[in-house]
Amino acid sequence: MSAETEHKHAGPGRYLAVWIALLLFTALTVALGRMHLAGSWGLLVALAIAVVKSTLVVLFFMHLWDHGGANRLVLATTLVFVALLIGLVLLDSATRFPLANPPTEATMRLMPPGPGAAPRAVPAAEP
Repeated sequence: MSAETEHKHAGPGRYLAVWIALLLFTALTVALGRMHLAGSWGLLVALAIAVVKSTLVVLFFMHLWDHGGANRLVLATTLVFVALLIGLVLLDSATRFPLANPPTEATMRLMPPGPGAAPRAVPAAEP
């Protein structure tokens, strides 16, 4: 094997550090999942943690940190398509009829109570 084709592999220390970081981010995900953040912040924080964890896996366990070229191009193309798919789903959800989306506090006031449920108090209109 020539010196140009030889790849130096990292020792187990780097993999152990990344594994511990992944465990910490998993614990953070579980802790934040129990906190119920206001609005859509919970989803945004969970997605941010998932992006960090997947980046660690891709860079170190899939060896993109040490290798480049076509592998990085494939990763970049994949990320563009994932962002495109998520963006299109969010745009589609934002343009739907409000009652077709999951219920929120505003739409709960518009829906009649189910059978056997106590009637909801609807605020009276101001004169």
